[in-house]
Amino acid sequence: MNSDLQKLIDLQVVDARIAALKAEVAALPQQVAQIEAKLAGSKAQLEAAQAGMKADEIARRKHESDIKDQQEKISKYRDQSLKVKTNDEYRALNHEIQFAESEIQKLEDKILEIMVATDARKEAMKQAEAALKADTAANEKEKDHARAQTAEDEKQLAELSATRKELRSSVAEEALNHYDRVLKLRGSATAPVHEDESCSACRVRLRPQVFQEVTSNEQIITCFYCNRILYYVPPPPKAEEEAAKSGKAKPAKEESVEGDEAAAQ
Repeated sequence: MNSDLQKLIDLQVVDARIAALKAEVAALPQQVAQIEAKLAGSKAQLEAAQAGMKADEIARRKHESDIKDQQEKISKYRDQSLKVKTNDEYRALNHEIQFAESEIQKLEDKILEIMVATDARKEAMKQAEAALKADTAANEKEKDHARAQTAEDEKQLAELSATRKELRSSVAEEALNHYDRVLKLRGSATAPVHEDESCSACRVRLRPQVFQEVTSNEQIITCFYCNRILYYVPPPPKAEEEAAKSGKAKPAKEESVEGDEAAAQ
């Protein structure tokens, strides 16, 4: 194979790998950011549950204080009722007592509702704490993976960059310039050609003469449509050819014993 052609094929492999590694390195912080966002969501859920618990506790205490106030009013009204001189005064105080008792009932119902809601909030907080713990562990694991993967990718990038530099330094300038132009425009600069006689990248069929020239792999030939550098990849050998190369002859069919006896007669 033409030396420059082989180096350009190798260069394409290296450039593709470099691009993939750079994309991976760029994507890793985004993956960590997604985990961080999930962690923030878990923290927010836990904080909301805790805030709800606190609000319920404040409301319960307020209702208990209001109940105490109403009880003190009832006690005061009853003391006053012992000192009244008319039925109207007695009925008025009794009405106040009944109103206070009604308010106490309402407040006790509210406290009961809070107690029921608190049980649900406790369960929600328990789940939020478990989710936060799991997300925190996942966050640390993802960060460790990102750091390790980034270090490995950067190591490979350094090695590939050195290989890339070496390959480029030994390719003819004209061929290298063409490679760079097409790579920038198309994303890939080389394309294999198989037995279908077409450029595998753009699928345009080559003229017979061009195909014959490509099959030699002895010169740099470009696709007239996409300008990629073409090279020929022969089809894999068939089973018979592989057997012939390995020196394994097909075993002859054995004759039966009865056939031998018949021939002897």
